[in-house]
Amino acid sequence: MAIEHELIMNKGLNEALRDAQNGQERANLRVAADILEQSAERPEARSFLHSVLCTIYLPHRRTAPDAVWQRNNGDGATLMIQPTKNERGQYCGVPYGPTGRLMMIFLQNEAYRNRSRRVELGNTMHAWLRAMGVDNSGKGYKAAREQAMRIERCLVSVSYETETTRERWQDTIIRGSFNIGDDLQPDLFSQAIELSESFYNALLQHPAVLFEPAIRHLAGKSLSLDIYVWLAYRLHVLNRPTSVSWRALHRAFGPNYARERDFRNRFRDSLQNALLVYPEARVDTNEDGVILHASAPPAPPRSVVSLASARRRPQKRLA
Repeated sequence: MAIEHELIMNKGLNEALRDAQNGQERANLRVAADILEQSAERPEARSFLHSVLCTIYLPHRRTAPDAVWQRNNGDGATLMIQPTKNERGQYCGVPYGPTGRLMMIFLQNEAYRNRSRRVELGNTMHAWLRAMGVDNSGKGYKAAREQAMRIERCLVSVSYETETTRERWQDTIIRGSFNIGDDLQPDLFSQAIELSESFYNALLQHPAVLFEPAIRHLAGKSLSLDIYVWLAYRLHVLNRPTSVSWRALHRAFGPNYARERDFRNRFRDSLQNALLVYPEARVDTNEDGVILHASAPPAPPRSVVSLASARRRPQKRLA
């Protein structure tokens, strides 16, 4: 549990805010308080993501349009995303950044929640992106349109091998087209698309559970979002403390950072953002890397117990 959650549980939000030293501390307290409250009031607010995307991540920044993105997690899984050409013979590149991640989460969550490859778009996607903090006009709309084109034009290959398991498949991400409009017709979406059969079946077999309010708070922070989904996937299945070195973390999360020293500082800051929205997470950092401890999963109802105990004492109620 991050220190902000402890302060709120022990003092209540108002007193914790009065004791805060600066605007950043107050902002962090409000995020922590919102997560605690949402955990109690919206226990159904879950999102689902293919577990491979919890250990291997999209690029943080734009890559060359024809560049293949290939990564492995060091634990038997490999993800390769290959851009393909559009009708004009141009490569669109692979999805990247916060908006690319949000759109991938939306597609997978809708398919898993409805148990259907068919995903309704139109107002549904607009509303979800707005709820996650993505503006559906101007710069935000252009970002969504670009990421939609990249998702539409990519081929995904996944392989996973252990001593007892072997899985390998290759397919597109979606079937059909987003039919996303231009600046003159910004609301022109197709009514629906379908996840490819291979991608959908793999999602049903290997889902990871996330907490949607947490995603909203991390929507503009791609590294923090990557760390959050990694912790959501890893922590609740651990049976003993597990150390992860800075070298391994740099290899997994930091392809955009040439120097490990620069990456460490960025990772620590992004880790704190992730812990703000995952109250149950127990993670320590030291000179060697991080130590992961067994923790409850991020989705309710487990977090309700802590919040309820705080609410039994009127002087420590969330405000």
